[in-house]
Amino acid sequence: MGNKKKRPPDALQKQMEAEAARALGKHVSKRKGRILLAVTLAACALPMLLGVRLWDRIPEIVPTGLIGPDGKDDSLPRVIVVFGMPGLMCLLNVIAHFQLLFNQKHLTLPSRPVRLVGRMGFPVISVLFCSGLMLQAANLGCPLTFVTPCILGLLLLLLGAHMLDCPEDARISLRFLLPQGGDWNAVHDLAGKIWLAGSLLVIGGAMLGAGSVMAPAAVAVLALPLLLAHFR
Repeated sequence: MGNKKKRPPDALQKQMEAEAARALGKHVSKRKGRILLAVTLAACALPMLLGVRLWDRIPEIVPTGLIGPDGKDDSLPRVIVVFGMPGLMCLLNVIAHFQLLFNQKHLTLPSRPVRLVGRMGFPVISVLFCSGLMLQAANLGCPLTFVTPCILGLLLLLLGAHMLDCPEDARISLRFLLPQGGDWNAVHDLAGKIWLAGSLLVIGGAMLGAGSVMAPAAVAVLALPLLLAHFR
């Protein structure tokens, strides 16, 4: 009984796994995968700008609020908070991207943790959590002038990623801007690139202390592709 060979998955099961992977939106073109990897890596690293700006206000040892095995606060050195944690997010982001590429190549369903974070999970964690820890360490709280542009920037990131290679049956698209016979791919590709670049600009501006003007900038970046498509 113990020597029975496991039966390989049949063609139907493989097809179901492939369709499930596509339904989860993990299959992208090589070009889109490279663009998203570069942009999300930059987003993961942006909190380092905040840490450099607040370096003198962040204590050398930063309490994390987490309790270690010895019952003491699991504090971290300033350099780890400023550079190590965003750097770790960059590393995990690369691992997630390559894992998704591996699943895509072999037409297999990504594991549950990979499906959970996807290509955008670690940029969100880095921008909100890592920068929030730095602000708390510097006794600045989380002001709306910082949080608002960061959230708007992340929304631009998600929207821009969606617009690259946007399928014609997508529920969220710029279909309403396209004239009869308009170039679907060109319009959505341009919008995706503008929104991805704009997301880094808005988040980076917030990290450098220009958060009060970054929220209007995010709205302007959002409207720019719509105006360009209208006047094409």
